[in-house]
Amino acid sequence: MKGQVLSEGKRRLNLNSVHATRQAIWAIFRHNLYTDENPQHGFCPIGEDSWCGFKKAEATGSAYKHKNNLPVAVVEAMRPVFRDLSHPDFLKKCVLVNTQNPNESVNNVIWSRVPKSPFVQIEELSHGVYDAVCTFNEGNSARLHILKNLGIERGEYTLHALKCLDKEKLLRAKYASSQQSKKKKEDKTV
Repeated sequence: MKGQVLSEGKRRLNLNSVHATRQAIWAIFRHNLYTDENPQHGFCPIGEDSWCGFKKAEATGSAYKHKNNLPVAVVEAMRPVFRDLSHPDFLKKCVLVNTQNPNESVNNVIWSRVPKSPFVQIEELSHGVYDAVCTFNEGNSARLHILKNLGIERGEYTLHALKCLDKEKLLRAKYASSQQSKKKKEDKTV
């Protein structure tokens, strides 16, 4: 069920701009409040290709019957989560990342630190996951905080190396999301 919700959310969200993503998030929120008497589709995308069945039916001129919606109390309890998800500061990070499947990226980072095939102890697995999540979310510089908490002083070379790794990662991400990179991928598939 959770996987279906995540893939549906990815399909509905438009991660090209902060404004478009924010509008899509609130469309999903309001979409859970609809009824036949009170349709809530003001933020939903219009047209025959819309993920919203109501807007799709409206564009084709066909009838639409609303399915079961969530109780208002449940939807209102979710409002703070949607508010946090639609905060512009959070969305700026999402738009910059521009990955097709962020969960897959996190998995790649985890399994690059912890081998899949030989059995590893839970402690080793935990340390690998902690390190992967830290560096995935905050970059290699997050390791500086870990060293500090362990009482280990960082050297200048360590600081320089971690900053260089972060800078290199950002440059690769920018290139991967650039038009030039997308064009190369298109040319390879054609």
